[in-house]
Amino acid sequence: MDRGKRQRLSGSQYKKIRLQREANSAKQKNALLHFLSRSSSEKALAPIVASTSNQNEVEIEIESGGEIEYADSVSVNEYRNSGNDDTAKEPENVDEVEFISNLSEVVVQNVDDIGQNENNEDQSGEDPKTNKDLPLNFNDPAKWPIIDGKFKTLLMKYGPIQKLPSLFPEDEQGRKFSSFHFYRRMSNGDKIKRTWLVYSITKDTVFCFCCKIFSPNKFSLSSHDGCRDWKNISVIIKRHETSSGHTTVYLNWRDLEVRLKSGATIDHINQKIIQSETQHWRQVLSRIITLIRTLAGQNLALRGTCEKLFEPNNGNFLKFIEFLGNYDPIMSKHIRRITTSEIHTTYLGKTNQNEIVELLANKIKNDILAKLERAKYYSLILDCTPDISHMEQMTVVFRFVSATESSSEKPAEVVVSEHFVTFLELQDTTGANMTKVVIDKLQELGVNLDDMRGQGYDNGANMRGKYNGVQGRIRQLNPRAFFVPCSAHSLNLVLNDAANCCMEAVAFFDLIQGIYNFFSASTHRWSILLNHLSNLTIKPLSATRWESRVGAVRALRFQISGVYDALIEIAEDNTLTTAPQVKSRADAKGIARNISNFKFVCSLVLWYDILFQINIVSKMLQSQALDLSLALEHLNATKSFLCDYRCDEEFAAMVENAKKLAVELEIFEGFDVNGPVRVRRKCRQFLYEGRDEPIVSPEQNFRVSFFNRILDIAIQAINERFTQLSEYNELFGFLYNIGSKPLTDDELLKHCKDLHLALMSDGQSDINGVELWYEIKAIGRRLDTSNSDPKSVLKCIYTSNVVEVFPKLSIALRILLTLPVTAARAERSFSKLKIIKSYLRSQMCQDRLVGLATISIEKEIADHLDIEDLVKDFAELKARKIHF
Repeated sequence: MDRGKRQRLSGSQYKKIRLQREANSAKQKNALLHFLSRSSSEKALAPIVASTSNQNEVEIEIESGGEIEYADSVSVNEYRNSGNDDTAKEPENVDEVEFISNLSEVVVQNVDDIGQNENNEDQSGEDPKTNKDLPLNFNDPAKWPIIDGKFKTLLMKYGPIQKLPSLFPEDEQGRKFSSFHFYRRMSNGDKIKRTWLVYSITKDTVFCFCCKIFSPNKFSLSSHDGCRDWKNISVIIKRHETSSGHTTVYLNWRDLEVRLKSGATIDHINQKIIQSETQHWRQVLSRIITLIRTLAGQNLALRGTCEKLFEPNNGNFLKFIEFLGNYDPIMSKHIRRITTSEIHTTYLGKTNQNEIVELLANKIKNDILAKLERAKYYSLILDCTPDISHMEQMTVVFRFVSATESSSEKPAEVVVSEHFVTFLELQDTTGANMTKVVIDKLQELGVNLDDMRGQGYDNGANMRGKYNGVQGRIRQLNPRAFFVPCSAHSLNLVLNDAANCCMEAVAFFDLIQGIYNFFSASTHRWSILLNHLSNLTIKPLSATRWESRVGAVRALRFQISGVYDALIEIAEDNTLTTAPQVKSRADAKGIARNISNFKFVCSLVLWYDILFQINIVSKMLQSQALDLSLALEHLNATKSFLCDYRCDEEFAAMVENAKKLAVELEIFEGFDVNGPVRVRRKCRQFLYEGRDEPIVSPEQNFRVSFFNRILDIAIQAINERFTQLSEYNELFGFLYNIGSKPLTDDELLKHCKDLHLALMSDGQSDINGVELWYEIKAIGRRLDTSNSDPKSVLKCIYTSNVVEVFPKLSIALRILLTLPVTAARAERSFSKLKIIKSYLRSQMCQDRLVGLATISIEKEIADHLDIEDLVKDFAELKARKIHF
């Protein structure tokens, strides 16, 4: 032998052999785990190293030609004579036989502890996935999630489902499963169905239904992957069903099935107790939510100075809970359990009240936002006012059109809605800050600013400013958000301009307020006044609503003689001798002298005629169903009245009515001058100017300086303050009276194109002018001329389900109806604000204020909320001590 020849392998070869051995070992290291169930703690341990001394070793090491190979791990050796008869020969030295023989020693889980296992799920060693992560498929055992107590109960309810495919797939050796194995054939020829055997279509494997559920040893038919050894499947099934372990599990399964159907399990009894307790708490919470909704809807305070039951001053909420306890057995039981300290979770505290108020408000808000999303286009209505704690509050109101097509279940609907959304606290009332606050709120609510088509504010400079106001800044972001000043507020400003146009007008309303202040300052004077008045009582002037002045003027207009007699009675009462009483007598005499003046009587008749007509229009302008054309029609009627009233005939009629009142007062029926009045001479700018002819006649002076001046200022204010409304009516006016055809085709086309340009932004428009023209011409021939207003036309389109035929027209009409005419809805929300946040509740937080205001203002939506859904949402808000 050559001494230079190497006898041993090189180091690199040994290294390759070692790496090959490790690789093969890694492939085979989990083979045994198919027959075992490991806990999560065991899974974290180091890989199992097979021991050569283990008698159950399944890995056989073979060394050949310097190569190391590993035989495949097997679960069952080859079976001989794998027939279906009962005398089949048992396999020798088979691992599964050892597991089957040991199955009889397994302690089967007690069926009464199924419900208890639900509480111990966190302590089990199963895979941490929960049932919620996997879909429940009772037909396929391979798809079952972790089998806990609750899932076992469900499986017992549905039972084994033997769902078979039309054709079974073949494995790698060309073998496949057969429905033949679902029956056990006895030696006498009888067939018994194997109800416990189930087949997985997705995995092409079979399982034992009862062993997979109850047996802790997971192997073969009860393993996670099931059995797919089609060559030996007959023997495997035979040995499995004749084992004592399977028999024990099978009997326990059938016993549990019977007990579940009869409701005799401990878990079922506990479930009944839990369900009864859950139902009790649901009923309690439904009453609490309903009570809070009712109290908030009536603007009543919930809490008092004490927060305990059966204590004085514990608030409306707890008092009504005590009241319900006297008649309602559910609340009576709840109160008894609280007072006896049987329970410590009451859901009557202030925190739960706030949660329920917030829950109700959010439900209402979500309902409004859902409607707005379906409507797409909307208008924003804002207004501001200080609250009782001197914080500036801005109300946010959305106006939109809800249109639905007709169906077999309900007819078509076209509803113009205005809904309150929230109050916003303002630290700064500049246009820039208010715009920022509004845009941030729209983003928070998920409302698209580009879908805004209208803005409705009052006439404040920070709101209506063309450049720095809210409307100007929003129009810079969205040019299609048309600004329409509040018509009702503008009409009030018309009266304000007229009432302050001259000194005589200011003095008149000061005297009206002075009469009310004099009588209301003393109960004795008020009782004397009531003795002389039959129906109407005098009222004060309003600082905000000028049309309410008609109420203050009406009492004097029709009962001035009674007021005068009451003043004279007080002035001539010699029993009033103290200094304050003497002063009141002097005041009464002075007021009586002022109202017995014929000029005051004429002013009274004039102002009542003006206020009465304007009050009618003001009330109409506060309707949310009002559109641009109808509002402008009412305003033009008011303007026509003022213009017609400014004539000789109306002035003479006014004087005649004043003379009738003068007769009742027993005063001189005409204008009188108290002493000679020197005519003031005016300087002339040029010598050639002629001197103005002085007005010497008292009647003519009253007509020029008072009657004509008031009417002229009112007419001028209407023309100026409603210019913008007239411009929008000019833009959208052709959409009114579509069926009457007041325009030629060329004029109609021009209006359609103008609207197309007005609704354009960034090169895109809501409509196409030419297509709108064709649609108007087409629908105009089919409309009834008596019902051709925008709302009626839009309803006709949705009733006939022809929206897809007239899409541009329906969009134009929806935008037109979306434009606001008045901000009265915002003003009404301030009435609720002052009721809810009163001086006794001035420290209320903003969230609670918004919640209570939402429930109160949107009471119609709140009353239709589903209480069961509210209970469910309340339970899901956070982890509760009680399960609902």
